Amino acid sequence: MKIVKKVFLTLLFPALMYLVMWLITSSDPDCYINGKNIFLSTDIIRTVLQNACQSVCVALAIWMQLKNGRFDFSIGASMILTAIIAGHIGTMTNSPIVALLVAVVCGIVLCGITSVVYMVGRLPIVIATIGVTLLYESLTYLVFGGGGIISYYQNSHLSVFGHLPGVLLPTGLAMALFLIFQNLTVSGRKGKILANNQSAGVNIGIYEQENVSRTYLFSGIIVGLAAIIYVSQNQVMPQSQLSTAGVMFSYIVSVYMGMFIGLASNNVIGIAIAAIGMEILKYGLNCMNLGGSGWQQIIMGVFVMSFYALSAQLDNIKALCRKIFKKEAHAKA
Repeated sequence: MKIVKKVFLTLLFPALMYLVMWLITSSDPDCYINGKNIFLSTDIIRTVLQNACQSVCVALAIWMQLKNGRFDFSIGASMILTAIIAGHIGTMTNSPIVALLVAVVCGIVLCGITSVVYMVGRLPIVIATIGVTLLYESLTYLVFGGGGIISYYQNSHLSVFGHLPGVLLPTGLAMALFLIFQNLTVSGRKGKILANNQSAGVNIGIYEQENVSRTYLFSGIIVGLAAIIYVSQNQVMPQSQLSTAGVMFSYIVSVYMGMFIGLASNNVIGIAIAAIGMEILKYGLNCMNLGGSGWQQIIMGVFVMSFYALSAQLDNIKALCRKIFKKEAHAKA
């Protein structure tokens, strides 16, 4: 029964999201083509899964640093720069496998540089990663002529890791690596202490520099996997003025919602389920022609804020419900 309860609570969010969007789109005439609701088409499975895979990889890279007490602003810049480099080399060699390997190596190198700047500079993590972000963004205007990478995702042979079933490979690897780091490495277990109180963790003997280097190694691999999906689904242009932070923050919703959903299972499953639920919401908004407008951002913002407020008051809501049920029981008695 405990397993059934956990499965039910884990799948509740995407199921409710699908039900709500189905009811809304059913009452919107713009969502019908030839008398059929386009939200109910089989295309929703392909679109939601493909986009959710990208969200999962980026969210795991963000969460790996967050759970170790570090908020890294440079993850978005690392992914964009990695995507440009891997996309061009993949195009030159006409090999998606080469592009994948280059993306992983590039992700490790860039995240390694970030860790060195943080450890050697002895700067607060936010300041260090903002500086690294500006550096990586400037490099997007220098590598391969500064033109980004445009045609990679349009090549069906090269963009195999951006579409089903190929997209499941980098996503599965990212999830497996996160689980290995979290449960099977000493750094992963010590990271829980650093996340709760970094100063106390260092004072009791946890060697933070060792934790940082190993965490960024795993994070770099996941960033590389996220980059190959990103370049396989989008054209990637040079970035500036911390615009890559916006790219990163567009995926951060899955992190915080996944932390809450993951209470019924674990963080990886929670992030994956949260990503699927949010992509169902986005797909429904696209069906209503709200996907490319400011309304999508408003609706998403209101929804996320409401979700956080509800989850923060969950204990109070439970206590109130218990009081109401007790009063009803006494009244019947």
